[in-house]
Amino acid sequence: MPVFQKQVMLDKYQSDILQKIIKKYKISQDIIPKIKDAITRIDSIDQANTFRYEPASEFEKKIQHLNGLKEKATKAFEPFAKMYHTSLCAAMGVPMSESIESSKETGSYSAIYELFGLTNAKAKMFGLQAMYCALEGQKNDTLPSYNIVFDRDSPWTYRNEVEHMEEYARYHFNSYVIHHIQNQDENPFEPVIELYEFGAADFIFMQTESNKTRKERLATFHTLNIPDKGNVIAVHMTGDQSILHYRRWGDPYFAIKPTKQDTGLEIIGIADQRFRTN
Repeated sequence: MPVFQKQVMLDKYQSDILQKIIKKYKISQDIIPKIKDAITRIDSIDQANTFRYEPASEFEKKIQHLNGLKEKATKAFEPFAKMYHTSLCAAMGVPMSESIESSKETGSYSAIYELFGLTNAKAKMFGLQAMYCALEGQKNDTLPSYNIVFDRDSPWTYRNEVEHMEEYARYHFNSYVIHHIQNQDENPFEPVIELYEFGAADFIFMQTESNKTRKERLATFHTLNIPDKGNVIAVHMTGDQSILHYRRWGDPYFAIKPTKQDTGLEIIGIADQRFRTN
């Protein structure tokens, strides 16, 4: 598949745009390093490493590290969930909203709005790599009633899944950047970016039920080659010690399949209402 390589530093075009934004908004010298650090880090995420169908056996050697990152990400948003009596998924919007309000108070709102053009461009590269990856993977069946031109009749197509990956990457990249610029305290989106650096293709908290126990767990999606399943999206839940579930591209989130034997796990709720389970 075509490869859109990561960069370890901004290229000249990106640097020129960044300098123009800095000059246009007369950004103070003490803030400039934070901006450059945040933008460069996002730009360094390696989408070619994310979308490559790694053998499941190789991926599982890294699961202990993955679980550590996911536990860290979960703990980062637990204080917001408890404070506002909401789900972990919804809690992710709290520090983002606080940073937006802070940018309005400090006068950096418009500058950050333009800076997001750089992170949004990165998210589009992420989505483009995902699209080519999807074309080489197992995809769900398409009903004859579905309009294959517009992709409007159902959220469950491989193309809409790619768009969701790009959309959430944009949301997470932007949230990390604005919090990094606006705040001195620990960035709750730090472990989220670490998961992207690890190679997660998507990141979403899900309400699950297993053995009559309900729990919100962090699901990450990874493009793997699984024996007898092919090139698919592996679904890893925090705490899993191996790859227990997978989906084809475009399969509903709540229609996960076991890689070997039935685990009894059910997805019973997702905060994003486009993907409701009923």
